[in-house]
Amino acid sequence: MSSSEIGGYRVVFQRGITGGFAPPTPEALYSLAVSEDSTELTITSQIRPFGTPTLQPAVTTTLAIDDGDVMVLAELKDILSSIPPQYPGAQDCYGRDISIVAIQDSVQAAMGGVPYGSVADNACQPTAEHVAKFNRAVGIVMELVDKVEQ
Repeated sequence: MSSSEIGGYRVVFQRGITGGFAPPTPEALYSLAVSEDSTELTITSQIRPFGTPTLQPAVTTTLAIDDGDVMVLAELKDILSSIPPQYPGAQDCYGRDISIVAIQDSVQAAMGGVPYGSVADNACQPTAEHVAKFNRAVGIVMELVDKVEQ
């Protein structure tokens, strides 16, 4: 996959997706957005420190994309297009208390990004291969987040 094929790609990652009667309280929320020309990756992070009720204000950081980043972003795009999506508020199919969803278009982005709760409960049960791919996707996102938090 070339860098032009990841231009404009967006992903929303949320740790803390399970809840009971009340909606889940996220521990972390990351939004990754590749620039249209595939030269930069913007990561917006919101973290909820342990014992606090809300996420901290968003922090946005931009990273210049190199060939290695293009490869892992292309891998992430391939993975997320090949596995059942894990939406926040839906059954925790992958058992990680994590949601990773690719934002497909500007309309979806304008509506807040990802389906939630019962709207998202249509996801099928993942296979062992899907779980392995999902775990790799989590690793990719965290690898990119770690690069900007250094």
